[in-house]
Amino acid sequence: MRNFFKIAATIVAMVAMVLTAHAGETKGFKSVKTKAAFDDVFIGLQDAVIGKGYNIDYVGHMNTMLNRTSKAVGSVTEKGSTSPYVNAKFMNFCSAKLTHEAVSANPQNIAICPYVVFIYEEKAEPGVIHVGYRRPVAGPSKRTRKAFDKIEAMLTDVINEAIK
Repeated sequence: MRNFFKIAATIVAMVAMVLTAHAGETKGFKSVKTKAAFDDVFIGLQDAVIGKGYNIDYVGHMNTMLNRTSKAVGSVTEKGSTSPYVNAKFMNFCSAKLTHEAVSANPQNIAICPYVVFIYEEKAEPGVIHVGYRRPVAGPSKRTRKAFDKIEAMLTDVINEAIK
C-alpha cells in the first residue's frame, strides 16, 4: 500500500510540474506591434478573419466601454482620463472545424470558443498598434494540445495578416 501512495504522489508531482511548466510558457495572450493607423490595422484584422472563412460574431469597443462606465465604478483619475487607450477593440469568432476537433478531444475545451483577437493603441505609445489574441492553454491531453496548436497557428496567421 505504501508503494501505491509513493507512486501516486510521484505521478501527481510529475503532472503538476508539466502543468506548471506549460502555464509558465504562456501569458494568456500573444501580441505583436506595428506602426500604422489604428483603423487600417482594424480593417486588416477584420479582413484576415473573414478571409479565412470565419464570421465575426461580435466586435467589442473596449475603450468606449471603459470611458462610459468609469464614473459608475469609481475609476476616474484627477486628469479625467478613464482609459489607457486611444482606441481598443476586440472581436469574437469561431472555427467549426477546429472547435469540433478541440471539443471531441475534451468537452471542457468549449472554454476556448469563441476565439478572441484584439487591437489597441495606448495613450502612452501613440502610433504603436498592438494586435493579438487570447491563447488557448491546453492541459496534458495530446489530442487537446494538437487541436489547440492548430487554433493558435490560425490565430497567429490572422494577426500576422492584419499587420501586412
